[in-house]
Amino acid sequence: MIVRAGTGWQYALADLSLILFLATASALSQVGGKAKAEPVLPPPPIAAASESEPVAVWSTGEGAPPLRTWLGQVGTDPRLEVRIIVRYVGDTRLAAIAQAVQLAETGGTRAKDARILVEPGDRAGASVVLVYASETTGAAERNRSGTMIAG
Repeated sequence: MIVRAGTGWQYALADLSLILFLATASALSQVGGKAKAEPVLPPPPIAAASESEPVAVWSTGEGAPPLRTWLGQVGTDPRLEVRIIVRYVGDTRLAAIAQAVQLAETGGTRAKDARILVEPGDRAGASVVLVYASETTGAAERNRSGTMIAG
């Protein structure tokens, strides 16, 4: 029996694969690149409302400085995110929302982009916290290094 090189099934499969590749390349070249779709990137995730420990806390009450003054003294670092948290009891949700918006307006320019959280609680009250966790800071750090850096 004489065995000849190059007549095995592997060569037949390689020939068929090459023919399929050429047929596909020919068909795609006739389309003219119109079938290429732009990749759709998902929107960046929205950062959670409480992802780190607060650096400083302000709350309404007797003897508390005005929010604008407090933010001017404590919140000078641009990496700090201002969060307004208002808790309500019972059916006072709309009043709590109005209180949160009023705090954002009276906080000055530092509080204009504050994250507002209005939630039911055991007792009503408002507080403002400063945290090192910002959606915009995280996006800037992701774009710079290619990876997401925790705030």
